[in-house]
Amino acid sequence: MKKLFVFAAMAAMALTSCDNTDDFGVESGDDYNVGVKGIVLNELSGADKFIELYNTTDAEVSLREVYLVKYDSSKDGGKSTTWTGAKDMVIPAKGYVVLESSDLADEAEGGDPAYAYESQNHIFKGGLSGKKNVFIELYNAKDEKLSEFKRGEEGAGWNQVSGFNNDKKHTFSRVPDGTGEFVYADPTKGAANGAKVADIEQTPVAE
Repeated sequence: MKKLFVFAAMAAMALTSCDNTDDFGVESGDDYNVGVKGIVLNELSGADKFIELYNTTDAEVSLREVYLVKYDSSKDGGKSTTWTGAKDMVIPAKGYVVLESSDLADEAEGGDPAYAYESQNHIFKGGLSGKKNVFIELYNAKDEKLSEFKRGEEGAGWNQVSGFNNDKKHTFSRVPDGTGEFVYADPTKGAANGAKVADIEQTPVAE
C-alpha cells in the first residue's frame, strides 16, 4: 500500500511539472515570460548608430528572445533579424537598454576599431542610416509585434531610398517616453527623452 502511494505521488508531481511549462517548453519557474509586453523602440540615432528600448511597465522584464527585424530589400527575403536578446538580459521597470550598431567597431564600415561595446549582447548587426527610408520592428519570443519605427515609404525598397534630411544633431525619439509619437529631440542615450525639436520628415528632400 505504501509503495502504491509513493508511485501515485511521483506521478502527480510529474504531471504537475508537465503542466508548468509554456508553449516554448520553458518552465514557469525559469522567470521567463515569452509573451512579454510593454517593451518599445524609444530612441534611434543614425549618427551615433544606437537603438534604445524602453520598458513601459512597473516591473523588470526579461529580454530573452525578444528580437529586432530590419527591412532591407538588398537582403534575401527583404528583411533580417539584426538582434536577439540573450538569456540573462533584463530591462528595468521604466528603464532603458541601449543596443549599438556593429558598424561602430567595424573597420570595413569605417567604424572605430577601438570602440568598446557594453557587451556582445548589446550589439545589433549592420548599421542605421539617418538619410534613408527605414523600417524596424520589435517582437517578443511568440513573434508578436511589440513596437515599430518607420521613416518614409518602401518606394524602391526599404533602406534603399536616400535623400532624406540627415539631422545629425538630433535623434528619432518618442516624446514622451514609451507612448509618444516619434519626433526629433536632443540625444538622451539611456535616459529620458527630451522635448520635441521638430517633426521627422517622411519624404526625401532630394532624389
